[in-house]
Amino acid sequence: MAEYKKDEIREKFKDFFEDEEYHSELIKVADNYPDEKSIFITYNDLTLFFEDLEFPRFVVRKPKLCLDEAEKAIKEVLGESYQDVHIHLRLIDLTGSKEKMIRDLRSRDLSSYLAISGLVRKTTEVRPKISTALFRCSRCGENTRKKQSGSDIEEPTQCAKCGKSANQTNFTLLREESEFRNFQNIEIQESPDELRGGEQPQRLKGWVKNDLVGQVSPGDRITLNGILDGKPKRKSSRSKSRVFDIYMRVNGIEVKEYEFEDLELNEEDREEIEEAAEDPRIFAKIVNSIAPSIHGLRTEKIGLALQMFSGVRKEMPDGSITRGDIHILLVGDPGTAKSQLLRYIAGLSPRGMYASGKGSTGAGLTAAAIREDIMGESQWVLEAGTLVLADGGIACVDELDKMRDEDRSAMHEAMEQQTISVAKAGINATLNSRCAVLGAANPEYGRFETHENISQQINLPPPLISRFDLIFALIDKPDKKKDAEIADHILNLHEEGERIEKEGADIEKEFEPELDKEFLRKYIAHAKSMTPIMTDQAMKKLEDFYLDLRSQGSGDTIPATARQLESLVRLSEASARAHLREQATVEDAERAISVTKYFLEQVASTEGDTLDIDIVASSVSASERTVLAQIRDIIKEKRGVHEGGVPADDILEEAVTRGLSREEVRKELDRMKTNGQIYEPSQDSYDLA
Repeated sequence: MAEYKKDEIREKFKDFFEDEEYHSELIKVADNYPDEKSIFITYNDLTLFFEDLEFPRFVVRKPKLCLDEAEKAIKEVLGESYQDVHIHLRLIDLTGSKEKMIRDLRSRDLSSYLAISGLVRKTTEVRPKISTALFRCSRCGENTRKKQSGSDIEEPTQCAKCGKSANQTNFTLLREESEFRNFQNIEIQESPDELRGGEQPQRLKGWVKNDLVGQVSPGDRITLNGILDGKPKRKSSRSKSRVFDIYMRVNGIEVKEYEFEDLELNEEDREEIEEAAEDPRIFAKIVNSIAPSIHGLRTEKIGLALQMFSGVRKEMPDGSITRGDIHILLVGDPGTAKSQLLRYIAGLSPRGMYASGKGSTGAGLTAAAIREDIMGESQWVLEAGTLVLADGGIACVDELDKMRDEDRSAMHEAMEQQTISVAKAGINATLNSRCAVLGAANPEYGRFETHENISQQINLPPPLISRFDLIFALIDKPDKKKDAEIADHILNLHEEGERIEKEGADIEKEFEPELDKEFLRKYIAHAKSMTPIMTDQAMKKLEDFYLDLRSQGSGDTIPATARQLESLVRLSEASARAHLREQATVEDAERAISVTKYFLEQVASTEGDTLDIDIVASSVSASERTVLAQIRDIIKEKRGVHEGGVPADDILEEAVTRGLSREEVRKELDRMKTNGQIYEPSQDSYDLA
């Protein structure tokens, strides 16, 4: 391995920056100083300029030495006319062995220059950090300049003029004449796309300074370029551990702009994808590749397939944004494979993330400002939750009904505006959460009742439920034929597993996805780059269905709202993307209509089989609203006669004369009492709250 002395390194970088191409770039940065303070070069720039690879390899092996000498070389190349200009060299876009995953970092990597990609999980506030301190001796008034490197300010050990030690004199810090640098601490974690099943993402802290601060937010996908360093863990105030915590001294940051930049597609992949899209069975193959070990649930799987492709995000002329992501809620009985479906989609979808509604971190599902110990100091840190980390993908949230109160209020903004706002302890930030939400919730009383209001059965507020484009009720009803099919499927699946375990045999076709998982991920990533446009015929189809649905309303019953029409457009666009079509056709519109009808008939139908979207959009259906209004009228009329509240028997008798049943009135009284709309001044007597 070649070794270079300081003056040799400086001369090599002088040659590099005196080259016409790089010199003009350097002058451009210097002319814009201090608005620009860094010149960026790639590893490839070094290998092209220095024909042998010895020097570029030495740079990444001894980066601190080389970067220091490079900045001295820049100073010399710029000359006297740029005396007050201090340009930093940023080395980015590393290739080959110097690109590493966090889990692959070893002791041999310490002090070397690396590129590490991941998701930004936490960022601290940007703060000034003293780099060179100026002190004044209280005895003689002499000023002494001292460079600072540790976490605490280091005073001079003695005065250079009077010779008094720190014990014999006081040194006063002259803040205004000291030098400061902006400083920020960030933390990245491995992207879920890079993990094998069951692996937990590992994390790495990065120290960012100068003009690199404030460039990233939690949820961003980035590559950190810099020097891997370590510091011993503290056992106590006096002793340090032999075990070191690793971190990166960041020299360059690359933010990934393209939605699926981390999924590399070559020309061969694109040709294979285009060829697959020509198959008339392509959509059926995609649906059959979703959790083939789970029997049935055909329409639900169609909905999940459309969710993975999503609709088109649009910016309107007035600047408002209409989301393209499709939100789906699975609600139903225990043992209906809800969690299994969530885990499968999280593993199949590019940028899919799985989490529990309870939240495993301080940030929970959305985001939070939390206090954390950083370099021995307590600082406020902005931490991303699941919906921010899943930006651009799907957030699969199990037990959504058990989410924390802090997340509950933030979820409304996260699902519709697709941003999450945090305002706490001086941190004011808006983070992107441009992801689809696939949620699963359990009925509060164990089993799902089809004709009961969904919001009364699961612990979620109606405004949040109404933000889901599709809601699927997975109901476990005894059915001899269906039960026999499921039993056969489960037993055959177990037999197949035993056979593979014992003999190492191939998987039976019945349980094998029709499309390879890795290929399907690439197919989805490619399809999501398309922007299909609705044809006139497709729009007419959706309009006719929507108007027909609205016309079914009678009296106060509303079968659908404009929100369902927007969902139909998203579902149609997703279907077009799944076929790699430039236009959303009548076939796509019909698929969207079919899935929407299935959802409405499942969870928005009354006992008389009429559709009432209020069952989903509010906690009260149209029929219940009528009963509620009648009860309020009766109590108002009779409250003057009864001082201690209107007896329940009087309310029931009057309600029956108005054509209401005693059972529904008694049920509504209990509900109104629970919701605080009425109260009980005396036993079994009611008055309005």
